Amino acid sequence: MTRAAAPPNRPPEPDGPRQVSKFEFNLLRILRFFLGHFPSDQGLQLVRAAITRPECLGGTAVDLIKDSLSKACVLFLVRAGGWRNDRFLRENNPTGGRAWERTSLEERTLEFSRHVVEFLLWATAEKIHETKVAWDAPAKELSPADELFFWLAFDACRADPDVVAVLRKKSAFRLNPLCWISFPGDMTESDEPTLPEFRPLFTGLRAVVLECLQPHLAGRWTRSERAKGQIGDWKKMRQQGRAEFAALRAFLEAAGQANRTDLGRFVLKTNAALFQTDLLPVFWTGGLQGSGPPRLADRLDTQRAALAVPRQMEVLDGWQQQALYVGYFDDEYQASQMWKQDWEAADGNHVAARARAAVEMLEPLRAPSSSLPPAGSGQQTEDTPVDRPG
Repeated sequence: MTRAAAPPNRPPEPDGPRQVSKFEFNLLRILRFFLGHFPSDQGLQLVRAAITRPECLGGTAVDLIKDSLSKACVLFLVRAGGWRNDRFLRENNPTGGRAWERTSLEERTLEFSRHVVEFLLWATAEKIHETKVAWDAPAKELSPADELFFWLAFDACRADPDVVAVLRKKSAFRLNPLCWISFPGDMTESDEPTLPEFRPLFTGLRAVVLECLQPHLAGRWTRSERAKGQIGDWKKMRQQGRAEFAALRAFLEAAGQANRTDLGRFVLKTNAALFQTDLLPVFWTGGLQGSGPPRLADRLDTQRAALAVPRQMEVLDGWQQQALYVGYFDDEYQASQMWKQDWEAADGNHVAARARAAVEMLEPLRAPSSSLPPAGSGQQTEDTPVDRPG
């Protein structure tokens, strides 16, 4: 990754500390909080406080904002995974190297729009959790760098439910695909999530960003899955699980259509990290308190939702089966070979089998297909949903 070079006519840096107003000082501290370079508790205090907004920002503050954005975002992507000597697809061919070695300068330059500065002004001047001043940024007007920044900002605020409740209603966050593939449970307030468009993630700079984030995403999802057993509320589990399943399934379908199976690698690695041994559904559902919803169908639906990540192995196994039938002279041959290598490195066959076994344990009413009665016999089978008292 890289940042744009300073203009040749830029004035020299001053010898002493650069002077900014009180508002600008708070804004810069909030920016550093969003970028992960300022204590979380102090940052949340600032976004919960209000301060009179000036008519405009001074030149010094604008320079510092630009400098912080360019350096911190690049540093984050490098640390997240851009430094790794890894392989990703370029026109269906595996290309190795670090992010700046396999991607041209034009494809990896971060450009931020005015929406980032307007958000910073709003977040500094208003109490975000109580604001009545309208702010939003149309998702279609955001650059890939904007989406990366808003993803970082949302992640920084996730410790405060009141702030998150306000932010997730804004298009800049609600329609941000990076947010949905990182923490979908925080992006919805209902059992029927409204998903963003994932296809743009697989082209241009967005794809480069996603390449850098692969190790970060795998680690984030692994930690989330291991902590899921601590969720005690049935409604929360169902809502989070349904959002996770919908987001990951839509993401993987878009990746398959774009022939960028390499960008679904984090889902495979997450499952591989979980299924080192056989796991029972209680690994995910053991923390649920009480008997749950009165209807058996609702309880089963909640438990299935908890296993949203293992259920994605069905898609990844499908990719593997397709890859096995790609011929040497087919256009997708090199891409399929790389996926098969990723699958073998993750011990995909064993992981898929263990994931499938865990999921099937939640189907107590399903009998083997060989025991089903003839069609039209009218006989009730164990496949027929039945509601029984708790």
